[in-house]
Amino acid sequence: MTLRVTRRLGTRRLGTRRLGTRRLGAVVGAVALAGSLASCASVAGISDPPTATVGGAVSSSRAQAIAAQVIDTAEKATATPGAEGDALRDSAFTGDALTAAKADAKLAGTLSQDQKDAVTLTPTPPVVLAVSNGLSYPRSMVVQTTRAKSGLPVLSLLVTPDVRTAFKIAASAPMLPATEVPAFDQVTQGAPSLGDDVAGLAVEPEQLVGAYAASLAYPAPPAADNRPFTDDAFANKIKAAAKDQADKVASVGSFTEQHLAKDVAGGLRLAGDRGALAFTVMERKDTLLNKASGTINVSEPFKALTGVSSVKAEATLDSLEFVVFVIPDSGQAQVVAAQENLVSATGT
Repeated sequence: MTLRVTRRLGTRRLGTRRLGTRRLGAVVGAVALAGSLASCASVAGISDPPTATVGGAVSSSRAQAIAAQVIDTAEKATATPGAEGDALRDSAFTGDALTAAKADAKLAGTLSQDQKDAVTLTPTPPVVLAVSNGLSYPRSMVVQTTRAKSGLPVLSLLVTPDVRTAFKIAASAPMLPATEVPAFDQVTQGAPSLGDDVAGLAVEPEQLVGAYAASLAYPAPPAADNRPFTDDAFANKIKAAAKDQADKVASVGSFTEQHLAKDVAGGLRLAGDRGALAFTVMERKDTLLNKASGTINVSEPFKALTGVSSVKAEATLDSLEFVVFVIPDSGQAQVVAAQENLVSATGT
C-alpha cells in the first residue's frame, strides 16, 4: 500500500499484515531489526557544540543527514557477513537492538528469499518525525522508514548518550494494522524526551510494559482488571501462535511461554499534550519439555543458534520483543508497532 510521507506520522491507516508463525517454538521474526539497518565507517551524529537556542537538539537538515547515514549503514550490515558486517552493526545499533541485529546475522542463512524481501526497505530516504529538544544529553530522534514489499512504515528510535557518541538505533519495529501515531512538535522546535519525568501520562511506561508482558504468558496469564492497554494484533498473534505450538507438541510434551519487561529504550512526547510515544523491550522465553521416550526435531533457526538438530529433554528459545506504545494523557495505551527477534536457544 502507499504511504504519504510527511514530517508527521498522522492519521495513517495501514493494511493488514500476517505476523510470523512459529514451529517448535522457533521464531525468526524479521530478518534484521526492522530491516536490519546499519552504518558506515564514518561516525553519524557527533553533535555540534551547544548554542543558546533551545529548540531541536539538532537542526532539521542535520537530523535528516544523521538518520540517512545510520539507516544506510544499517541496511548494509544485513548483506555483509563476517567481521565487516559486525563492524557495521556496531556502528548502527546499540543495546538490545544490537543484540537482535547480531542474532539476525546468525540466522540469515535460514531465511528464504521471500522472508528477506519482506523486510527490505524502499530506497526512499528516511523521514525524521521528531527530535528531542534542549541542550542536554541523552538525545534521541524518531525516524520512519518503509518496507518495500508491504508498504508498512517502520518506526526506529535513534539515541546518543553524550556529545562524543554517534546516534545509533536503540529500537525498531514495523507498525501494526489500523494504528496511527499522533503528530509530534516540529523538528525545529523539538519534542520533550520521555526520560524520567512521566508526569501527565495515563500510565508509567515501566508499569505499562510490565503489565503487557504479563498478559502474554502461556498457558495462563495472571488475572488482571483495568488493563492499561487495548487489544492489538501483535498480542493476538503471539497468543495464537503459543496455543498452536502447544497443541502441536501436546502428544509428546508441554510448551510454556513467559514474557518479562526488560527496558524502556526511550521515547518522545507528542504535540499538544496528547501523550507520548514509548519504545519498550521485553524478553520472552519459550520452553518445550519432551515427555516422550524419543527425540523431537527442531527448526532450522534453532539449529543455526545451537548446532543441535533434535532434543531429548528440553528446548528453550529466548527472544527480544520490541513494542512501541502510544501512551495518552488519559485512557488506555495502544501498541502501534512491534517486532520479535529470536536471539538465543539451548537444547538438551
